[in-house]
Amino acid sequence: MKSARPIFIIGAPRSGTSITTWALGQHPNIQPMPETAWIASMAVGSYLSHHKGSERGRYSHLSNVGFPLAPFMERIGAAVDDIVHDVYAERCLQLYGAGVREPGWQLSQRQCEHPMHVRRAGSEPKRRWIDGTPLNTFYVAALVKLFPEASFIHNLRRPDEVATSLEGFDRVGAEPQALEQGLETWIAHTDNAWHAERALGRARAFRLDFARIADEPEPLFREICEFLGEPFAPGCLLPLQRKLNSSDVDARREGNLDLLRGNAVFRRAQAVYDAVRRRPAEAQPEIAAQEVIEQRLRDYCDDRSIV
Repeated sequence: MKSARPIFIIGAPRSGTSITTWALGQHPNIQPMPETAWIASMAVGSYLSHHKGSERGRYSHLSNVGFPLAPFMERIGAAVDDIVHDVYAERCLQLYGAGVREPGWQLSQRQCEHPMHVRRAGSEPKRRWIDGTPLNTFYVAALVKLFPEASFIHNLRRPDEVATSLEGFDRVGAEPQALEQGLETWIAHTDNAWHAERALGRARAFRLDFARIADEPEPLFREICEFLGEPFAPGCLLPLQRKLNSSDVDARREGNLDLLRGNAVFRRAQAVYDAVRRRPAEAQPEIAAQEVIEQRLRDYCDDRSIV
């Protein structure tokens, strides 16, 4: 059975997840995806399905022969990977026409003026894919069961900046959040991403400081490509020439930071941010962090059933 090697971006929304997806999606071996949500749903549903098929011991289909969780999840992960590639092929066909199937196909000169494409040449292998859905942050324990060779990138941004951006989220077609609500969103995502990062270790989790996207894009994406085991591709820098999904709240950031300084939720968020900054993932996975993300998956699934 082939081993899929997807890339998942985790962390709070408004932390550069979209631009990172598009940037790495310009790499010849990585396809960019719209936010999925269904893959996390499939991961949790598969986990629950194995439990359902094993809950009655010798009277249940899977537990009757002691069929383990790991190969069950990996087989479903391989099917998900096939579907992702099927959808990608259809997406390329709809965007570029039938010629995209030919190895010699390339973007036209006019098309090259746009920095973001899902494919640039017919010869690109695009064997891997990147999913920037922030929802994935809460289900890393299930995702790693589907994809044992997946890599994760934790996008970390200051909590006040995320909360301010979420306050203007309606400008990009989503539900806006009040500042305190945005801070709670940041805390929930960042705490889960931090534990996942430590549970996976540095070989499988990369810490991306949001500020580096603007301040030092080439060194940053060279490091990410090295982490992923892929050669650096200059095309990854093209989408960084423009803002993506900007909620147009730059003018409010400093004012909101002044408003938040005495806020209890902000102090809690800042404490989490400081702790995360002080403690990046170790080279080896942390057993305690693994236990945390596994327990959170069990807690989420407790008393749930997909049928």
